Amino acid sequence: MLEVLMGIFFVVVVKNWFMVSYSLIFFIFYLFFCLIDEGESVIKVVFMLLSLWLMIMMLMSVDQKLKSMDLLFIFFWLLASLLTVFYVDSLIMFYMSFEMSVLPILLILFGWGYQPDRLEAGFYMLMYTVLFSLPLLLKIFYLNELGAGTGLLSFFMFMMAFMVKIPMVGLHFWLPRAHVEAPVFGSMILAGVMLKLGGYGVFKLSLIVGNLIFKNSKVLIVFSVLGGVILSAICFVQSDLKLLIAYSSIVHMSIVLSGLLTMHNIGLMGAVLMMVGHGFCSSGLFCVLGMTYSRTMTRSIIMNKGFITIIPICSFWWFMFCSSNLSFPPCVNLPGELFLFVSIIVFNKYMYMILGLFGILSSLYSVYLFSFSQQSFCWKFYSFKSFSLFESLLLLLHWIPLNILIFDLSFMNFY
Repeated sequence: MLEVLMGIFFVVVVKNWFMVSYSLIFFIFYLFFCLIDEGESVIKVVFMLLSLWLMIMMLMSVDQKLKSMDLLFIFFWLLASLLTVFYVDSLIMFYMSFEMSVLPILLILFGWGYQPDRLEAGFYMLMYTVLFSLPLLLKIFYLNELGAGTGLLSFFMFMMAFMVKIPMVGLHFWLPRAHVEAPVFGSMILAGVMLKLGGYGVFKLSLIVGNLIFKNSKVLIVFSVLGGVILSAICFVQSDLKLLIAYSSIVHMSIVLSGLLTMHNIGLMGAVLMMVGHGFCSSGLFCVLGMTYSRTMTRSIIMNKGFITIIPICSFWWFMFCSSNLSFPPCVNLPGELFLFVSIIVFNKYMYMILGLFGILSSLYSVYLFSFSQQSFCWKFYSFKSFSLFESLLLLLHWIPLNILIFDLSFMNFY
């Protein structure tokens, strides 16, 4: 591993971002085989590889004029934090790297954001993530002395940090603001990996205080699914494409949180599949939105119309990712969503009506996103530069792992 890291360091020094991306690809394969040979948890390996892959996509998506050694240093700081979160077994080390991963995102938001409101959005994100994670730090310190506890207060002290990070409906207000102000590569990593820290944290905590979670999570499961239904309806009144995609991320994570809290094995399998699929799909949507924005200079769903007649390749990629966003096969979101629905219905058989409404609305806003932004008559824009081969390659590298994993789900055999 030292040789591979030294190779990456060398290409960083010579400032060749293209070679950095390819070095990380080789590092992914090397890491995969090393961790599998060492008998590491499959979930650890999956999330570490997801972080590495999306970091490569971030490197490839950065505009030429924005490339700098400062940004590259922030990328590797973020990558080191994420790999530490997913690899360590100690709770205190997990907490430290969990909180450390917020700082690179904050620097990206402040340094490369679009509008002056990015300062307020960064403050929002910092306050939510840090304040709500302090009770978790206290519980970790006193876990050996006082035990996990059995009451509702202990449950929320353990869970609040992860409920904000997923984020759960009601604690999600920082995420749309951060997405709107962040650059394209910031939104990609924020939706692709940072939201998965909350789901992974719930899984890691369930191995230690599973009885406490199972005892107190019943109301939270119902509330999270209902919140997903409400936010699915809110997606239909958004005029900003980036806000719509951000709210769709929260909707997907609401069903992931409910499936994890059921404490069923099939719920865990569905949550991991959904988080991996959402990581690639949401990152791809933000990426194609960034390419569209660089041509039209607007994110308004009213202004962005008629691309199917102007840039057909643009509409093609919008269709591929919008269809994946509504769990259309062979997207890996499909088995993930089915497993999550089954786990929630096993938990409470009367939830099928809410889940049916959830499934319909969460599919329709993806149809709404594609049809209103790509079809209809374009009254203002007449011609644009088509997508380059490099841009199509970047989107293809999002789409291939999103749709190829469904052909062999045996890697989800955790036990």
